[in-house]
Amino acid sequence: MSSSNRIAVIAVDFDNDVGKLGVKTPIIGYENVLRIANEYALSYPQDSDLNVIFTALKLYNDLSRSENPSVEVTLIAGDESSSSKAGIKISKELDDLLSLVKVNDVIVVVDSVEDEKVLPIIQSKVNVVGVERVIVEQLRGVEETYVLLGKYLRKVLEERRFSKIFLGFPGILIFIYSVFLTAGLVTYVSHVILVLIATLLIFKGFGFDEGVSKWWRMSPITRISLILTTISVTMIGIMFYMTLASINYKYDINSIILYVSNTVPFFLLSLIPLLVGRLTLRILRRSIRIWRDLIALAVLLIFHKFITGILDAMKALQPTDIQQVMMILSEYNTISTLFSYIIIVMSVSAVLYIIEKKFT
Repeated sequence: MSSSNRIAVIAVDFDNDVGKLGVKTPIIGYENVLRIANEYALSYPQDSDLNVIFTALKLYNDLSRSENPSVEVTLIAGDESSSSKAGIKISKELDDLLSLVKVNDVIVVVDSVEDEKVLPIIQSKVNVVGVERVIVEQLRGVEETYVLLGKYLRKVLEERRFSKIFLGFPGILIFIYSVFLTAGLVTYVSHVILVLIATLLIFKGFGFDEGVSKWWRMSPITRISLILTTISVTMIGIMFYMTLASINYKYDINSIILYVSNTVPFFLLSLIPLLVGRLTLRILRRSIRIWRDLIALAVLLIFHKFITGILDAMKALQPTDIQQVMMILSEYNTISTLFSYIIIVMSVSAVLYIIEKKFT
């Protein structure tokens, strides 16, 4: 078999447990990988990543004794802090590996569903001809169950990506309960906790947490704007809840108008620190894309004035059903005015976008 058709057996350590030994990956070659496996076995004999490394070595031996002995074994590792950093690190290590070891086919060895996240990354760079999933055999006894639970408990306590979920968030919930208990507001604690859980699910589900983290690292200006916006949105949430409680959670037309008028305009204004922060950052960087933030700020202010005018009219006329609401919107030409704003903004944005493309 020619060198261009060699097969590489790749052992994947997604959370970089071998990094505890102070070694740098990728590790290439049977002797090097075996040395790391022995060192890791002596230090962490119960870790499942150990089985991945030895399984990769066994596959190497099996393939070496076959008709096509041109095979190599390697070890790559990710990052323990987050899945995103782990994916980026593995992608870079794979590029380094492929530049040193010329292969067209690889066999990937993993030990968990989380480690299988690397498969799309590897498949985008080289042909994957096999995936070996390592399943550690366990005796079915009470003692072994406790050992296994202890192993995962240590992971929760020692690895930050697990401790944030299993320790950090419950700690926040306990803290909130304690504060409300001290203040004599235990009846409201379930509502606050449900809102907090819903917010966490939304942030994680839509990936907002990674976007916020990226923004936070950009510059001190964005951090300050993000903090101000967070404080503003929190205050608006408190204001909304107080409005609901003050009128006994009514849901007639006038009550809904009151809820909206006490929250939506202030929510729109709370977004101004974010836009101003990004605008300031682009001014300092002398970016031609400054027009995007100016347009966004203008749209926000126009929409705020537009919404405020409609809500003031609704509160003055006090409609009693949805038909009267629609009549008021029709009398004030709401739809046509809104479409006019949209057309103007889109036209100006299109012109500025063409100018931006011309100078970049």
